[in-house]
Amino acid sequence: MAPEPTLWHSHGLDILDRSEAERTRLRAGFTTWLQLLAHPLTMIICCRRRPEQRPTIKPEGRGCARREVPACPPGCAAFSRTTYLLLPHQDGQDDFRLLAALQAACQVETHAATRLPALGEGPWSERSRGLVVGGRWISSLRMAGPPGVEVDAGWLWDLVGTPGEFDLAIRVVPRPAGATDRSLRRRLRGLMAQELVGSPSGSDPRVVGAAHAVRELRQVLARTGGRLFHVEMTVSLCADSAAEVSALAAVFRTRASQLRMKWTPAWFDELPARLETLGRPLPGGRPRFLMATEEVGTMWPWVATTEASIQERTVLGRHRRTDSLVTLDLDPGTGQANANVAVVSASGGGKSYLAGLVGIEAVRRGQTVVVIDPENEHGKWCSAVGGDYVDLARSQGCGFNALELGSTAEASALALDLVDVLTGPLSVQERSAALRAATHVIDSSEPQRPGVLGDCLSALRQEEGGRNLAERLSPWVQGEAGLLFSSPGRGPSVRAVCVIGMRDLPEGWLGAATLLVSAWVWYWLKATSGAKQIIVDEAGLLADVPALRRLMARLARRARKYQGSLMLLTQTGSDLTQSAFGEVVAVNAATVLLGSQHEVGARRLQQAFGLDERDRLWLQQAGRGDFLMVSGTRRTPLCVEAPPEYQAWLAATDPPR
Repeated sequence: MAPEPTLWHSHGLDILDRSEAERTRLRAGFTTWLQLLAHPLTMIICCRRRPEQRPTIKPEGRGCARREVPACPPGCAAFSRTTYLLLPHQDGQDDFRLLAALQAACQVETHAATRLPALGEGPWSERSRGLVVGGRWISSLRMAGPPGVEVDAGWLWDLVGTPGEFDLAIRVVPRPAGATDRSLRRRLRGLMAQELVGSPSGSDPRVVGAAHAVRELRQVLARTGGRLFHVEMTVSLCADSAAEVSALAAVFRTRASQLRMKWTPAWFDELPARLETLGRPLPGGRPRFLMATEEVGTMWPWVATTEASIQERTVLGRHRRTDSLVTLDLDPGTGQANANVAVVSASGGGKSYLAGLVGIEAVRRGQTVVVIDPENEHGKWCSAVGGDYVDLARSQGCGFNALELGSTAEASALALDLVDVLTGPLSVQERSAALRAATHVIDSSEPQRPGVLGDCLSALRQEEGGRNLAERLSPWVQGEAGLLFSSPGRGPSVRAVCVIGMRDLPEGWLGAATLLVSAWVWYWLKATSGAKQIIVDEAGLLADVPALRRLMARLARRARKYQGSLMLLTQTGSDLTQSAFGEVVAVNAATVLLGSQHEVGARRLQQAFGLDERDRLWLQQAGRGDFLMVSGTRRTPLCVEAPPEYQAWLAATDPPR
């Protein structure tokens, strides 16, 4: 009695979401693994409708208003697709050796499974054109002709992407090497004999073509050391009525016709066909096709991403091809190199909407968020989640005191940089005087009354080299400017979110204000415990400010050490590829999100991030809210989407849809 086959649940990389080099490597690994097969293998791809996911989670950010918010967009990932492997279990150790080799060659993880997920449960009856199981209709199709066009690994998605519930079984039966060669030689001799006999009207082109194909196949097998396999494919489609399952079958066959494949209904043979998709075929004749190892190697069955827990990750939207949820791991405590994100998209591509969504998700996950907002676009969602919006043009008394941000040495150096930006380049003598004045004020100040920049004027006036500097500095530490540049305090208290708006600041104030905010962000990052998210929107508008450039480079390199994550958004790739600080950010960003681009910009990004030609074309055709997530060899096309409740909060950022 034959041993009972073993069933394994498997999870592999979605080969269509990988770079060209990685796709080639994975296909080669799968082809090599197929050479190890000594017994039949059945791969079963199960597609099931999943119930709508609408869990509610209460944000736990510091001081955040407790609101119940949905953790994922409605309607996403209507179907889940899982791949199972059925091995013959000839030897107790054979399965484990094969699965270990599969993991090494293809990065496929497996664990034992007891049964396939049911298509229908309950009493069943067989009809001429289907099975009725528990009130649901199941109709099967068998492959009657393999793809008639050249295909590459991942082509199975054209079939398994059908929007419906089904089981697709691929049975691969290796042929012994000696039997293969004998069979081909026998077939070739028979065809040559038919050619010699001929017919009154001349050579039969079908015989000539078949003989040529056999010769080519023998050469390929000799050159590559490959093998031959018998391949069978059967699909069982399921719906709630006969009309619905018939419509689903029509969709499946239409998708197959694009590959020039032929599928025939298993009418009057429905039960045996269903058993085939359960991995239990009955003896008997079924359509089977002879394929070389290279052809079978294109049948990579893992073409859908397994979703991670939405509780622990940032939900961005849905996958453009599979409709599954796309999540992002922004936890700086994980094993990845860093949790930084760089975003590049043309104006109107949905960057600010994406930044707001990431900010809300960070609050949902209990992180503290700071946003530098040059265009004042993040006020609405900030207030909605219980955060504080600080508009520097209208709330200048928020207390960014350069003399309180850090140790004496750090605060003195910051005060010196601030004076240099406010008054213009300093001479060597003026720098010395300013540094001494700042150090004196810091050392002589009391906890009840910390010193501010304006207190340095008296010390400067007492030095010959500082009198002119004091006159130039005086207007900046009085009146409205003094409220921003000479007010006590160590910046705003961040409860859940703090957004720093800078749009309406006078042009002459922007550099100094950015310096202060940058210094405060760095001070806040080091002084605050717990996971933190820092978002710099429209970084290109501030790229000319040396303080922000230094901050972004410092954050990119060291934010992880303080449980921080940096998200930087800009319109042009040159901000990341043609400047020293941008290169630092790009190198230290584990994830890059690329949005719509014109051809020139897309070509620059292609060169900078090693994109394929198909990726470049995707960027040129991307719509508003479409992004390509690049992380290592992963290339994930996604559409940014937020739940309806988020939409109201993000309205001020012009939602992409």
